Amino acid sequence: MQIVPFTPEIALRLERLFPGNRPIPTRLWAILDGTIQGRILVDEPTHPTFALVQDLTEGPSYLGGVVTPLALRDAFAIVRPYQEIVVCLWPDDPLVSALPPGPSYEGVAIDFTDRSPIVDLNRLATLPSGYHLQRINKEIVQAIEGFDYYVTMFGSVERAIRNTIGYCLMRGETIVCEAVAGPLTRGVAELGVETGATHRQKALATVTSAYVIRECESMGYRAFWSAAQQNVASVAIARRLGFQTEQPFTVLAWSATN
Repeated sequence: MQIVPFTPEIALRLERLFPGNRPIPTRLWAILDGTIQGRILVDEPTHPTFALVQDLTEGPSYLGGVVTPLALRDAFAIVRPYQEIVVCLWPDDPLVSALPPGPSYEGVAIDFTDRSPIVDLNRLATLPSGYHLQRINKEIVQAIEGFDYYVTMFGSVERAIRNTIGYCLMRGETIVCEAVAGPLTRGVAELGVETGATHRQKALATVTSAYVIRECESMGYRAFWSAAQQNVASVAIARRLGFQTEQPFTVLAWSATN
């Protein structure tokens, strides 16, 4: 069992180990496509039969191939000194029984897909009086508190800006909300939004997200949203934006040992 660097060759070998639909699939696709950074652990680099692919932000870790309790024990022992391990599984996934005992966190999240074209994004993206939108670029990025998340994801400010579609909602010179689509992978755009604490409950996240989704869809991307079940505000925004399919999944986390 060993951590290996990303190469197109190793990614091609791993594709067959991850068939079917998985929660938050965008991160796995983007890592295997070389778009975002990831940690790749395999049992054997030339002919892998087991793999753990981990998003280097706070995203999930994906398990592929022949997943046994012994393989997971060894994999977790190697990875946990680097980072927390978060595993997302559908409720009926048999892999649950193979996972190590005693996770530090158990919860439920929801993937939102299949946005209805009937929901009018032009109406939802109408700016309230006194606000304007600013494309996230190299000049403004230093003022955005949450964009470090995407810098970690893509590896640099330049790559993060180049590989995302993001806008800030501004009131004067103050950033009140930012929405970012990224990663953009395999025809899907994953959305994230953050509103400043003193500007919430004004539908500003809906406005900014609708604007970003409208641009993504005009470029041929399908919008994707994921939220913790207890994040009532995020769930409500997803429904307001017209996402029709909701798929709850189990989230289990094991804290880093370092």
